[in-house]
Amino acid sequence: QVLINKLNTFCTKKKLIFFVNRLQNEVIEVHTNYFTLLNKPNWKLYQYHAFFEPMIESKGLRIALLYKHEELLGKSKAFDGSTLFTLTQLPNPEMELESVKNFDQNIVKIKLRLVAEVTPNSKEAMRLMNLVFKKCLKSSKYTEFGRERAYFDFDNMYEMRKYGLKIAAGYKASIDIYQDSLLLCTEIAHKLINLDTILDVMKNLHSNSNGQDYKQMCYEKLVGCTLMASYSKKTHRIDDIAWDISPRDTFSKKDGTQITYADYYFEHYKIKIRDMNQPMLLCLPKEKDKRRMNQERQSSTDEKSRKQTAIYLVPELCVLTGTVLLKEYAKDFSMKKDMDAITKLNPDVRVNRLNDFIDKINKNERAREEMATWQMKIDPQVVRCPALALKSEKIVFAHDNSSNCTQSGWNNLMKNGKHIYSVPLEKWYLIYQARDENRANFFLSEIQNVSNPMGLRINSGILWKLPDSRSNPIVFASSIKDILRKEKPQILVFILPNSAKDTYDAIKTACCVEYGIPSQCITSNILNDGNGKAGKARSAITKIAIQMNCKLGGVVWGVEIPVRFFFTHYLGKKIIYFCFQITNIMVVGIDLYKDSAKRNQSVVAFVASTNGTETNKLNCTKFFSKCIMQPKNQDYIDHLQALMVDALIKYYENN
Repeated sequence: QVLINKLNTFCTKKKLIFFVNRLQNEVIEVHTNYFTLLNKPNWKLYQYHAFFEPMIESKGLRIALLYKHEELLGKSKAFDGSTLFTLTQLPNPEMELESVKNFDQNIVKIKLRLVAEVTPNSKEAMRLMNLVFKKCLKSSKYTEFGRERAYFDFDNMYEMRKYGLKIAAGYKASIDIYQDSLLLCTEIAHKLINLDTILDVMKNLHSNSNGQDYKQMCYEKLVGCTLMASYSKKTHRIDDIAWDISPRDTFSKKDGTQITYADYYFEHYKIKIRDMNQPMLLCLPKEKDKRRMNQERQSSTDEKSRKQTAIYLVPELCVLTGTVLLKEYAKDFSMKKDMDAITKLNPDVRVNRLNDFIDKINKNERAREEMATWQMKIDPQVVRCPALALKSEKIVFAHDNSSNCTQSGWNNLMKNGKHIYSVPLEKWYLIYQARDENRANFFLSEIQNVSNPMGLRINSGILWKLPDSRSNPIVFASSIKDILRKEKPQILVFILPNSAKDTYDAIKTACCVEYGIPSQCITSNILNDGNGKAGKARSAITKIAIQMNCKLGGVVWGVEIPVRFFFTHYLGKKIIYFCFQITNIMVVGIDLYKDSAKRNQSVVAFVASTNGTETNKLNCTKFFSKCIMQPKNQDYIDHLQALMVDALIKYYENN
């Protein structure tokens, strides 16, 4: 009650409306993606920094060399390649150890220096716990894979044989302190992998080449893509195809001896290569791998040195991975539906998957022993907590007609609701190619049918048939100039033969930059009214009509503003829910877009509402917008102050 009184006094001074809202919302219990660490460690930990002489770039080799001294270090230790954590204090604060590399018998000196004594509540303790949990994941047969550093179970993958794909399910996990509790945060991840090997892909390209340049086809298909080596589960980027190198060729091992690629894979992985004539995939090493290789030889720009430092992989033993595999299915909605059934999980399935993930780790004997060593134990069930379910917002249309919005009923709401303000569309052009004439006539008739229930007045558009049937950006851009020589319509609508980016860019550049006229682009395939698709086409045309009204300055719908901001306060075991009501508001939206065609620049889009006062209950229906260019590698917005000032000036002018 004291807290409520203080907040009430504060809000009165600030001219804010304050009240506690318990009646209109529902308190529910939600499942989170967190697990509690039941045992809070109670140990004294010693942190040492390790120096290697000569320097060893390979993290795995550094770990192997240090772990040869297990008798001195004890079993309770964790080493990430540079920092050693141990429960055993070494005899001296600084120690020097020696280990022998197995492959060349060279001696490596390891210098250990005591850095700090770590308590369970420190950041370094969190780092240790994450190292321990990673060891538990590896013991439970999860493999670290990809840039996201997620752990995947490659023994149990979902197969989509119809599309030649596999989906590996995995998890991202980290331990940290959240609201004074030690929690494990988990997240489900998925990775797309090709069923066919890269050699199979190359053979398919060869059989479908039909006299075309087969090598060029392989280059366009593969170079720049990410592969996964099936024997090591490591990823590499394909930088080139070495047509002059095959598995029969030899390379130098670290000890200087020569061995063929085929013999190397059989000796190390017991894999027998079947096609000895296949070319090799050239992958340039990552920066950390380059540093490791440059310890033995100086880097050079000549071709001989490049061949020495490059990594050559066998196509037969590699598969493609990553989102590049989805390119050929970009318009295959049935494929996306099948994939969503695997990757987009409903809450019940997601919670069960997370519980099964922790259960698998808790049941693994080695993982259980590792956690017991460090006094760690994870709750088998996800954390549950109370939450406030807000009532659905009312969507207001013309004549104060309102309806509660639900996710499933959104389309029907838009289809039947009269727009708050509509701009009469009296003069507009529909530009199309000769082959799309039937679709153009269908669009003209249907847009008038769907617009009447929404309160839109759309006159019949003027048809403009293009003389050229090819998808040529110049033809579309020229049509804009020819129309505007005659008159200036309110909007130009284009039916495009495909989703080619160059055609779309040419139209938008001409309309937005050169002439300043609203435009609407439609791909012809969504206007197919045959084969039972008339319903889908009408739904698409309804959305197009709404967009056209917005672009002309119309207002589709609104919500009642002032808005209410909710937050919770924990008072012992009781939860108090507070609601602030603010009468003057500006809603700002910002986004950053990186265009692959413009490597050096990215675009910042800034949008702000210009009507948000107490006098009008339907606010945030008019907007100010502006965009700026900035360097592509810059993720922060350095012109935000200027954009905000421009938006505030516009807000002031309108109110």
